[in-house]
Amino acid sequence: EGGSSEQNIGIYRDDKTNQWSYFIGGCTPLIVNKHDNLNNVPADKLKHWIITKTSTHLKVACNRVTVLNFNFATDYTPGYENSHQVWLKRCTNIRLRKYDDNDLLIWRQCFSLA
Repeated sequence: EGGSSEQNIGIYRDDKTNQWSYFIGGCTPLIVNKHDNLNNVPADKLKHWIITKTSTHLKVACNRVTVLNFNFATDYTPGYENSHQVWLKRCTNIRLRKYDDNDLLIWRQCFSLA
């Protein structure tokens, strides 16, 4: 039987430090201040994000600069060893949420093929 789940990706900038960070549901912790940094986000005021998922990677580009090339099999946080299985599910819809000018949160409603 196939089941459904919801996964999310968060990309945000800390107003105090100006540091961009991210989290990937099922792969990294969702705890604030425990997220990984994106160190090469362009300083341009207008940002055009492109997020691409393959069976092995999640790639994020901002203004044509790759800021994340996450390998599900190797780049997960310890304790999230099954992350590649979570993100292999097919996506049925995507929701975008913006909390303020510096945040992008993406939800995927997914179902397994089994």
